[in-house]
Amino acid sequence: MGSVISSFEKIMMPVAAKISSNKYLLAMRDAFSMLLPFIIVGSFFGIMEWVILDPWGTVMGPNGLNFGYALSGGLTGDAYKVSDFVAAMQSLQGLCNNVVTVGFGMFSFLLVAAFSYRLAGIWGGDKFSTALTALGAFIIVTPQQIIGKAGDKIGGFSLDYFGNRAVLSALIVATVASWIFVKLSKNKKMCIKMPDTVPPAVAKSFEVLVPVFITLSVFTIFTATLTWLGLKPLNDLIYQIIQAPLMGFSQGLGFSLLYQFVVWFFWWFGIHGHNVTAAVQNMVYMPAQLANQDGTAAYIFSNGFFEAGLMHIMGLVIAIFLFSKKESWRAVAKLGVPAMLFNIQEPLAFGLPIVLNPILLIPYILAPLANTIIGWLVISGGLVPIFRFVVPWTMPLFFGGMIGTGSLAGGLLQIVWLVVDIIIYAPFVIASNKIKDGYEEE
Repeated sequence: MGSVISSFEKIMMPVAAKISSNKYLLAMRDAFSMLLPFIIVGSFFGIMEWVILDPWGTVMGPNGLNFGYALSGGLTGDAYKVSDFVAAMQSLQGLCNNVVTVGFGMFSFLLVAAFSYRLAGIWGGDKFSTALTALGAFIIVTPQQIIGKAGDKIGGFSLDYFGNRAVLSALIVATVASWIFVKLSKNKKMCIKMPDTVPPAVAKSFEVLVPVFITLSVFTIFTATLTWLGLKPLNDLIYQIIQAPLMGFSQGLGFSLLYQFVVWFFWWFGIHGHNVTAAVQNMVYMPAQLANQDGTAAYIFSNGFFEAGLMHIMGLVIAIFLFSKKESWRAVAKLGVPAMLFNIQEPLAFGLPIVLNPILLIPYILAPLANTIIGWLVISGGLVPIFRFVVPWTMPLFFGGMIGTGSLAGGLLQIVWLVVDIIIYAPFVIASNKIKDGYEEE
């Protein structure tokens, strides 16, 4: 076993290190991180809109807590439907929806700005000018006429081109536009120099004038070419050819289990597994989460699903308290509990340690895989709703699942996961009692 692990370490560790330290992937990860506040705020107002304020929802509706009955003065049926209370709730829902639109309906648009800003930083370009140019390129490739039901053309943009459907096209456009602009802006022959007496802001605008012109012209010619060839807009082509098939493939249980295996296997080596798989997460499971949030799809496997399962290491902590006779393990577990309450595993991963600890390799990978299978079964069977709402991954056990699904069943699912995780870790914790501390230190 040791020789197998050693061989794998020699082959894969350098590859994983290069992937996790790749500047392009780091920029992508940082871009998604920059948008996390918008996603969380949008999710909060989404919960307000669909769970709390909905006159027929979980809180107000007759099939839920039925607070609407009391707050409307005891109205039911048609009288409740046409009441001022329902009208007021629906008006508040509309206001909340405006914020949800910013966090989710405009996600890809914001992603272009954030990603191109970070790319300019790693490629040595002007961040603000690069972000503005990339946004302009994204607008150019986005259809600016919506086809109505009668086949007539209506002016304006469709949010379909700015939301979860355009995540991959946003990444591609931001990458190409930023690369072209930064390359051109670094070429002194392409920059118009103004006299020193000209205000700096004006001088800067003329300096990037030619790079902006060429970059936007490239995307204009490309979009015109697609039109002349009778092809669909770039956003639709990328979604239909690449993103939609990827998202469909990622919903298979086999792919999701492989994804979890890779994440936690690299974590066991001490490499941030989520950084290694960030491209898969951002291109597949994040769009699935966004689609769940805005109600355009119902994907089982999403960011919210996997983040709710981060607490599997709490099963190890409880198993240690119940079955471990090793004072060193119990001491580290006591110190790691406060962090694990918020799904932060590093104190245990490196303090116990879990990293490169052969006795914990199997349960450390098996527990999240078991959680994935259980979650897939109960959500597919309709016992638990999909993880629709985005919550911070640091949300404590039970509350993360309950808020993420908008249902008590989501919190109970996390409890079931925890019980299963304790059962999985227990035999290995018991076996560790027979291992001498001296051997562990060696």
